[in-house]
Amino acid sequence: MVALALALLLGTVPGLSCEGRTAAGETFPTCFDPGTGWVLGTALRVQDDTQALAVRTGLLVRADRSSGSKADSLWFDSHRLLMTEAWGGEQPGLTFTAYEGLLRRHVEEGAILVSIGRPRRIPFPFDVALAARAAHLERRTWEGAGWTLETGRVGLLLDPLRTNTEWGWLAVGPAASHALRHAPDGPRNKVSPFTSLLLDAGWETRDGRWALRATGLAGWSFEFDGGAHFRARGEVALEHVLLAVNDAPVFVRLTATGVKNDAGLFRRDEGLLGVGLAVRPFGQR
Repeated sequence: MVALALALLLGTVPGLSCEGRTAAGETFPTCFDPGTGWVLGTALRVQDDTQALAVRTGLLVRADRSSGSKADSLWFDSHRLLMTEAWGGEQPGLTFTAYEGLLRRHVEEGAILVSIGRPRRIPFPFDVALAARAAHLERRTWEGAGWTLETGRVGLLLDPLRTNTEWGWLAVGPAASHALRHAPDGPRNKVSPFTSLLLDAGWETRDGRWALRATGLAGWSFEFDGGAHFRARGEVALEHVLLAVNDAPVFVRLTATGVKNDAGLFRRDEGLLGVGLAVRPFGQR
């Protein structure tokens, strides 16, 4: 009963068919991969009392592979490349991320070897994951001349769910990052030396028609010339495939974002809601 409930929760019910058939006998895909394909979409952004139309594009690549160093071990890799979002309205802006990825390793029987004294092997009830991001640029023209660039971020995460598929994960752990704020009064460097906590969680149905992802970052960052501040941000995104055009899924995307002491050049607090449509060519399973 417990196994069946978990299967239903993660959308991994055995015997799921990912192929439909027309009256003429032709087949067509009915399952889609939310983590694979080229994304192209548009959305309405609602921030404070302003609304703006945004466009979003980028490449998604996901794969699972066997570990070359340990039997009964799998890697679930998710990569996002050249993710770009631009919007107009009263407060136009642009964000660009060259690379963002989550590499999660699942081991059937996790364990830790304690080598102090007599070697002992004790159970380790977590999967491990590596989260990385490189070259995240944010440009807000309405704030004046300037931009922010997170040159790099890496997180060392643990996943207590330990699912052996790519359909569900809950990875959390410390993260280190470096960012540069180039404002009119001069550049400012800030670093978070594993003084932040990073969350990357997701759930998808087995057919890929529903996908939910939540990300969050909170902690302290320090400027090179002195000073420290606490900042936090989080985002939840829900996607649902409405239809497919020539086997390319078209989906609606709802997002909610909250930021504390970390938005733009002046580290603003802000909230943002978004709703839009997007197509994902090459996103079928």
